[in-house]
Amino acid sequence: MKNGRADGQAVTLQHVGDRLGLSRTTISLALRNHPRISAATKKKVFAAAEQLGYQPDQVARALATGRSSLIGVVVPNTTDHYYAEVFRGIEDAAQETGYHLLLSSGTHDPKQGEARIRDLVRLKVAGVIAAPPFTAENGPIPRFWKQLSNEGFPVVLINRELNPPLFHQVSIDNKGGIRMAVETLARLGHKRVAYISGTPAVIPIQQRLQAFQECAAQYGLDADAGLIDESPHNVRGGYESCARLWSRLRKKPTAILVFSDAPSLGVLRFLHENKIGVPEKVSVLGFDGTDSSEFSLISLSTVATPMYEMGMQAFRLLEKTMNQHYTRPQSVLLPVRLEMRESVGQCP
Repeated sequence: MKNGRADGQAVTLQHVGDRLGLSRTTISLALRNHPRISAATKKKVFAAAEQLGYQPDQVARALATGRSSLIGVVVPNTTDHYYAEVFRGIEDAAQETGYHLLLSSGTHDPKQGEARIRDLVRLKVAGVIAAPPFTAENGPIPRFWKQLSNEGFPVVLINRELNPPLFHQVSIDNKGGIRMAVETLARLGHKRVAYISGTPAVIPIQQRLQAFQECAAQYGLDADAGLIDESPHNVRGGYESCARLWSRLRKKPTAILVFSDAPSLGVLRFLHENKIGVPEKVSVLGFDGTDSSEFSLISLSTVATPMYEMGMQAFRLLEKTMNQHYTRPQSVLLPVRLEMRESVGQCP
């Protein structure tokens, strides 16, 4: 039987032991790859377990050892294409080592996010990978998160960069990405560049806005506060933000830099509906590098980020943390690249 015994009962460690004439303890140690068990015995045990269709009882193991093979993943929005790709990286890395994932949407509400983490801890997860709604690199950290740190619970932050780090963290070079984008637009002759920032103002969004303001001054872009607007992290938000820019600005921008790809698509839609040529009249540049950017009607130039790699790196960092390889928080900053496509051109 591939999925259990013929009588419908679940296959246990005892069944595998009976098949091989070995004790239940030996079978358990072999399946956990314990060094006390020889390679030959492990090979026989794994083959018998596969043949019988043995599936470990994760709950029982957690109760017995105080540690499970479950990992909690909490992101702001599970339907977000960005975090879907990050999650794919986490999942692929986890499968290589026999861990299983519990995915939860924490939203940008701090209380809801904390509630999700508490639920996962009650379920005896071995560790958590999360993108909490922190709004400043060096700002005050909520008491709940300080408590997690003090207790030594294994946590890795994704897409969040605290300075100094409180937990292990994997982020991308937000500031460097914006710098590349502004430098490119300036080199193409654009001086009147609008910037659409995001809400809520979590750390990566804050970093991108700050970098734009610094680079705009450095490259001599127009210092007009009306050129900056805000959008939620969705297509409609970008559409409405672009509409506001066009409504209030007598002198229109020649380029629009957007904090994320999703609202960039809304910007492209507004410009298309109003017969404003892209990039003949206005260049549009996004940030993230999601698949939708490449296949929009006018392919979107964007700062491409290693989302999948972020997920893989986060899990590997968490695994080392759970095995106590690190005593101090580690920070991984992944590089980004500029992906030039149809939506950016020379200043008209």
